[in-house]
Amino acid sequence: MKVYGVGIIGAGFMGRTHTYNYLNMPFFYDGLPFRIKLVGICNRTLSKAEALRDAFGYEFATSDYRDLLERDDIHVTDVCTPNNVHREQIVESLNAGKHVYADKPLCITDEEADEIVRAHEKSGLTAQMAFHNRFYPWSKKIKSLMDGNFCGKVISFRATYYHSSNIKTKKFRGWKQDRELAGGGTLVDMGSHALDLIYCFLGGYEQLSMNSLILWPERPDEQGNMVHVESEDHILLNVKMRNGALGTIEVSKIIAGSNDDLCLEIYGTDGAIRFSSMDQNYVYAYDNRNPETQGFRALETMNKDPDSKSNFPGPRFDIGWLRGHLGSQYNFMKCVHEGAPASPSLADGAYIQKIMNRLYGVDNRGEWIRL
Repeated sequence: MKVYGVGIIGAGFMGRTHTYNYLNMPFFYDGLPFRIKLVGICNRTLSKAEALRDAFGYEFATSDYRDLLERDDIHVTDVCTPNNVHREQIVESLNAGKHVYADKPLCITDEEADEIVRAHEKSGLTAQMAFHNRFYPWSKKIKSLMDGNFCGKVISFRATYYHSSNIKTKKFRGWKQDRELAGGGTLVDMGSHALDLIYCFLGGYEQLSMNSLILWPERPDEQGNMVHVESEDHILLNVKMRNGALGTIEVSKIIAGSNDDLCLEIYGTDGAIRFSSMDQNYVYAYDNRNPETQGFRALETMNKDPDSKSNFPGPRFDIGWLRGHLGSQYNFMKCVHEGAPASPSLADGAYIQKIMNRLYGVDNRGEWIRL
């Protein structure tokens, strides 16, 4: 059986999340035709990498990601580092002959995005964006309904994605609030997910506008010194799709009482779909073509992943946050094993990246970008 060695660059929260999924993939997908071996873990603070090595069985830890690229027993590099180093690490991984799983956003600038796509095309390797929200049972159900034209001609839609993590004035400014390291704020961190989901369900964008706000213009750094904040906490996008649908996308880290609240509404001539991540075991669908069954119906999604033949933890049990990440990494590794292109691709990531960069150019100016 083929064994794929994995090296993860970044031992923070997402590095830990991706480690969990590589370890647990066989529980959720019976009869895997391959095995995964955790070989190397990298972090610029070596002690963090060593902690994951000791806890989860990596063969070695390092503070230099190039140590991973030099190893013949590492076939896959998983990039989950701050956004400003994505370009370098993705391109060098591809040039070293490694398949790449890349956390969102793809990078920072349009030029970086183009360089990454060129390197991927030249390499002939498998690479995938970590837009994990595409891989939950609920999102697969919505995708199936949309591909089957359940809603008919889509008229309007609404997507909201709320956190409350930035509402406190005392929260220190981490790298995600540092414009130089992150390339933006809430738009790139959470908005990239919302933009990708609407792209997945409804197709390409035609025009967009954006308004944003920064709740607290100064925050303390890790040493307690007050520093200026340039990254937005809240965004509102007005959107027109290529299919003519009109909608809004609102993303925020300052919504009191929220946790990880992602809500979608899609309305068409023949039906409607509603979903909330706080109730993610069901998708609610309204069929306008059948007058005898008026009203929204709850469609069970639970742990019913159509790509999984495993009975673990069981199709009746509720779904969890990690499940989408696990499904995304399974899709990537399956494509690596089959030598197939993976979706969402790095080109998809570049598409979303360029939309976000152009939105920053019209932010709070009452102007539209046209694609």
